[in-house]
Amino acid sequence: MDIAYSEEQNLIAQQAREFFERECPLDKVRGYWALEDGLPEELWRKMAGMGWLGAMFPEEFGGMGLGHTDLSRVLEEAGRALLPGPLLGHLMGGAAVLAAGDNAQRQAVLPKAASGELRLALARCGEGGRLDRLGGDFRYEEAGGDFRLSGEKLAVPGLAQAGQFVVQALPGKITGQVLPGNTPPVKITQAEGSLSLFLVAADAPGVTVRRLETLDGGLKQASLTLDAVNVPGAARLSSGIEGTKDTTEETTPGIVAKIDATMELALAFDALGGAQRVLEMTVEYARLRTAFGNPIGTYQAVKHKCADMLYAVENLRAIAIWAAWVLDVPPGESGADPAAAVAMARATAIEGYNLAIKHGTQIHGAIGVTEEHDMHLFAKRAKTLGLSFGSLAHCHEVILRQGNPRSTGGG
Repeated sequence: MDIAYSEEQNLIAQQAREFFERECPLDKVRGYWALEDGLPEELWRKMAGMGWLGAMFPEEFGGMGLGHTDLSRVLEEAGRALLPGPLLGHLMGGAAVLAAGDNAQRQAVLPKAASGELRLALARCGEGGRLDRLGGDFRYEEAGGDFRLSGEKLAVPGLAQAGQFVVQALPGKITGQVLPGNTPPVKITQAEGSLSLFLVAADAPGVTVRRLETLDGGLKQASLTLDAVNVPGAARLSSGIEGTKDTTEETTPGIVAKIDATMELALAFDALGGAQRVLEMTVEYARLRTAFGNPIGTYQAVKHKCADMLYAVENLRAIAIWAAWVLDVPPGESGADPAAAVAMARATAIEGYNLAIKHGTQIHGAIGVTEEHDMHLFAKRAKTLGLSFGSLAHCHEVILRQGNPRSTGGG
């Protein structure tokens, strides 16, 4: 495979970088952290005008019809700029509706999402293999053709800004009041069936959203509690119902895997952009900072750390581009398992970003840990991406379970 970007994809990246440098420089990012939504409404509308809010939607739904590799060019630049706000959660909610909804559901939601009129989010169940509140546990039971949802998830990106969100829920019943710290613990009755997806209005009775104070003030998150929320049957994303098939001939497990893969890849490219920016900042500092009459970049120890950072960033870039290609080509053509491919990209992203932060901070010295310097902004984003949405250990488990995808011709 050729991992070189096309001319059109390079133009997408150039356009995104110019936009973020103009509209979202780092000095403005600091101010945006203090905003309740993390991003001014005017900037959100401008991003909608660029077509990024519905980038992967087909044109019939107001989108641009881009693939994962195309969108990754925007996401990398967003990570480089430390873009705050609910873009990540919005894209994942849109990906869920696109993958699991029927044409009527897509037509009702996606055009509004692409225009910025409606913000979306995705609340995953058992995210990252976790069975606790951080992973999320939602249950549904049928009630006369409609459904009743209960459960909670501790941290959902973009939830507080969303007008609607997609909930992944397992069949079953939760008895007792679903509240944080509930004593005695709630009881869950398991039922037969599979994971399903539901579109829920943020203002529906029984929905409780609590904003969280997060380490990364730009990546706003909130907890979600559903206490016997009534959801009409039409709000169950029909392509995600077990036993039914849409034009893509996919059922629930494949659809959920596709949604999860898109999210994991987006996180990897956000990390790639941030790690690249940290590398550039560090190399520039090593050229300018002097010690004992010489730039510190002339000393071997500093050179080694910069070289390690460069290797980590370029290694991440190659694996992330390859994973995006695996998702873009028809199933089976790549010879790689998509879940393992994005797990490799995500694991490399966590490790590479952390290494860039570690070496970059050491080379900057004391100034790198001060409030005035920008390094701590990237450090907080790296830590958030590394600990949330599925841990490094979970990514390794997926890779080991699926086997080494590159051994079958993926790379």
